[in-house]
Amino acid sequence: MVGVALAACSASAPPAPSLEVVLVQQRGDIADQRVQLRVTNTSGTPVTVTSAGLTSAALDGVAGGETARPVTIGPGRTTDLPVPLPAIQCSRDDAAAEAVLRVDGDRDFDATVAVDDPLSVLSRLGATQCDRDAVASIARISATTVTPTGGGFANLVLSIEPSGDAAAGRLEMVSLRGTPLLRFVGGTEAPIGLTVDGGDAPSKTSVSVTPIRCDAHAIAEDKVGTLFDLVARVDGREVVIPLPRSQDVAGDLLAFTAATCGLTPAS
Repeated sequence: MVGVALAACSASAPPAPSLEVVLVQQRGDIADQRVQLRVTNTSGTPVTVTSAGLTSAALDGVAGGETARPVTIGPGRTTDLPVPLPAIQCSRDDAAAEAVLRVDGDRDFDATVAVDDPLSVLSRLGATQCDRDAVASIARISATTVTPTGGGFANLVLSIEPSGDAAAGRLEMVSLRGTPLLRFVGGTEAPIGLTVDGGDAPSKTSVSVTPIRCDAHAIAEDKVGTLFDLVARVDGREVVIPLPRSQDVAGDLLAFTAATCGLTPAS
């Protein structure tokens, strides 16, 4: 962990506390496009934080802002502060980061703290954005509708919208990977085997999905159960990116799962 002693705004203010900040991204943060600043108060006095921001070359602007309410962190205690992310910049390099915390005391002041990123969250996000950009330069692919077909299965429709640039290259849609909640007819990965050029006309394809588990708490507490990974090749290079889907599609997938598992009344 990387710590910093905060500088007080005036000589009359009490000694500033020391903080350490670690960057984490939990399962529930992925769909919500956010991270957590895990702040530890290593001083002997309480600290109240009213704003938490994150800066990095991997981000298109400053992430975060005012907290929902003032957050007091006692001596020796650790608190996670959620930080919504702006757009991610394509980067394959290690991304250094700093947290900017507004500390409430006798006088409010901002503190800049070097952030430890032991799991390389920002580097991973930057590399994934590079892969997303590479796919999007040829075609935008997203899950658009869910249609139950009976027998415990539903068709998940993927819309393919080529960029219109015939010189952008060639995209091969290899397969779709399942989630903790949903699998395919043949198992946890469904082959697609479609090739798309930037100048092609819009098209659609579909895969058949079915629940992989039916325990009610798993569905009710779902975090990533509707986030499929698309495996593709862009000009021969394999990439794996999250398949974009709207909240409506996510809701339809969860409703289908609950109905198939007998957890909701039959219509």
